Amino acid sequence: MPDEPRAELLRTLPDIPRWLEARALLLSDHADLRGGPERWILRNEAPGGKLVVVIGRPDEALLREALADRPDAELVCLPELEEAVAALLPDFQSERAVLYRLADSTALAAPGPNIRLLLPEDSLAHLPADLRAEMEDVRTKGDVCAAFVAGGAASFAYAYWRTETLFDVSIDTAPEFRRRGLARRAVSELIRRERAFGREPIWGAFETNAASRALAAGLGFEPVDELVVFRTERSEQAD
Repeated sequence: MPDEPRAELLRTLPDIPRWLEARALLLSDHADLRGGPERWILRNEAPGGKLVVVIGRPDEALLREALADRPDAELVCLPELEEAVAALLPDFQSERAVLYRLADSTALAAPGPNIRLLLPEDSLAHLPADLRAEMEDVRTKGDVCAAFVAGGAASFAYAYWRTETLFDVSIDTAPEFRRRGLARRAVSELIRRERAFGREPIWGAFETNAASRALAAGLGFEPVDELVVFRTERSEQAD
C-alpha cells in the first residue's frame, strides 16, 4: 500500500502522457520520493535506474541531494520548468523530448509468423554486445515483442513504464537489420498486446532523433506534449 505522500501525489498527477514515467514509478516498488507539497523530487531506485523527475517548483538543495550519487542521471521536467532547472544545474545539458499518442491505428502492421514474444530460450548471441546485454536484462523484467529473421531475433519492442491506461514504447533493432520495417512490426505486436489490458501507447523521441520521429508518424502517432531531459556529458557518453 503506498505511503501517504506517494498516495497524495498519485491523486494529484493525472494519468496523461507527460506524467507517464512519474506515475508508473510511483506505482512501482522503486520510487524514492523527496521533498514536500509543490516541490517533489522522484527517483528510480531500481538497479541501474537513472530516472529523476522534478515535480513542482525546483528546489536546489533537493536537486543536489538527489543527484549527488547519480552522475549518469536523466532528469526530467516539464517544459515550463526548463529555465528554472537549467539555472540550478549549469553542468547539465537539456534536450526536448516530443511525446506522441496513437491517433490512427490503420498503419499498424498485421500479425505475422515471424513476430512473437522473446522467449528465455531464444539465443541473443548473434547481437552486438551492448544490445545483447540490454535485451538480456529487459527480458527478465517483462515481455519483449521481437521480429525474427532466419530464426534469430533482430528487432525488439517493449514497455518499460506502465500506468493504469498508458505504456511507453521502447524499441531497438540490430544495426544490420535496420530499415527493413522490422521495428514497425514488433511495435505493432506490442501495441496489440498492451491494448488487451486497456493501455494505450505513448511514444517519446528527442527532437534531434529524426528516425524515431519519422517511425512514430508512419505508425499513426501524433505529437501531444513535450518534456525536457537534463543529462551531463558523462551520461550522454554512457548511452
